Amino acid sequence: MVNLSLFLRQERLETIFYCMVAFALLGPTLGVPVTEDFNLTFFRFAFILLSGGLLWRITIHKDFKAFYMYPIRWYTAFFVFWFLYGLCSITWAVNMGAAVHYLIFLVMMLSLTLSIPYFVTSEEKYWKISRILLGVFAFIVYFAVFEGITGVHLPSSGVFAKSYPSNTITSVFTNQNDLATCITLALPFLIAALLILSLTKKVKWFLYITIVFSLFTLIATGSRVNTALVLPILVILFAVLIPFVIERAKLTKKNVFKTITAAIIAVLLAICMSSLLIHVQKSVHDPRAKILSSWKAIQDIKPAMEAAKNKDKKVVRGETGESITVRLNLLLNGLKFLQKSHFMGVGAGNIEPLMKGAPRVNKVNMHNWWAEVLVNFGVIIFILYISLYIWLCWRLWKLAWLKSSPYISPLIRWGAISSLIAMIGFVGGGVAPSTAIHYTPMWVVYGIALAVIILGETQQKKRESINI
Repeated sequence: MVNLSLFLRQERLETIFYCMVAFALLGPTLGVPVTEDFNLTFFRFAFILLSGGLLWRITIHKDFKAFYMYPIRWYTAFFVFWFLYGLCSITWAVNMGAAVHYLIFLVMMLSLTLSIPYFVTSEEKYWKISRILLGVFAFIVYFAVFEGITGVHLPSSGVFAKSYPSNTITSVFTNQNDLATCITLALPFLIAALLILSLTKKVKWFLYITIVFSLFTLIATGSRVNTALVLPILVILFAVLIPFVIERAKLTKKNVFKTITAAIIAVLLAICMSSLLIHVQKSVHDPRAKILSSWKAIQDIKPAMEAAKNKDKKVVRGETGESITVRLNLLLNGLKFLQKSHFMGVGAGNIEPLMKGAPRVNKVNMHNWWAEVLVNFGVIIFILYISLYIWLCWRLWKLAWLKSSPYISPLIRWGAISSLIAMIGFVGGGVAPSTAIHYTPMWVVYGIALAVIILGETQQKKRESINI
């Protein structure tokens, strides 16, 4: 009992929490195969351990202090409602097993998201989790560079299972699109840190090199959405928003020139690295050529729409391949299933069973997080999800903006603007992964944003009351 009490101490649970978040980003890389279809990852083990500890404290010791999470009460309430709605959707789902499996993932991801604001209760803890996540992300990117040089892949990679060409870079993820989306989610935090935080030269150089390696990795993935769409959006957002976030004293012509020069050099270095490290075989598409074909990919929408109009059954091949045509028809088929469900949703995780044998597609995952939420859970959940997402972005902006929140510390302001830009970028990046229900980088960023809201708004109120 004494040992159990020691285990349940807040410090021990916090240690497990930090490990859980780190393992969450590493995904299936670290784990033990239990059955052919189940892998007990370190994240799942830490999640079970932490959940058990918290449940014991709540039920036996009646110790669960979470009143400070009041600023995000509507998000907590929505997450509970989302799960309950998903539970009810089992009654009309065509595949109960798929629904239960999906709901297990949903509970884990929602719990992961809420655990971040629950445990990150101070600036010191926020800085600690930020450093841990930076270290994990650096490992992901640096291993991707190592992967590009050596061709050595982790067992979790689709390349290892021969699902992808041998020169595909996936790092700790299964496919390259998941890696690319992780990079566009993390880049705002690295870039904003260089612009806002007071860091040592060593840390600045480390961040800068990591950014260069991230840009190279992004090119090497060949992800058109993240490289040709999301990355330019991130650049535009920084150019437009940063002047409202940084003190005017720092917005000198010299600093602006240095920033632009550093950005150009970083891009050029990434391009040079891609020329040296990306080895293209005859049977493998060049990821750089794939990115440059983004405009042609958009033109592939036309034949896909014509095939849908003519009610063709076969997969349509566009000028750049099947990717765009299949994704568009996944969306069109999903919307038809949604309509048949009277817009209540097909049921948690049931779009995949329904998509099997659907016309003009050779995949079952929606490959679009927004459509996945809409089709699986219906219009009500989708509208609530989008509304709270927009509201979260607005609250982050209010914290980041100097004029509206002059008393916020640089650390919280950095977290606010970084989370805001990352979440806006994910509006486009969310169509890259095959599914995001267990895509942990997105859920971690969501949790970080919620933690920033609590810390920032609490800090703002305290300092405003002092200055009155």
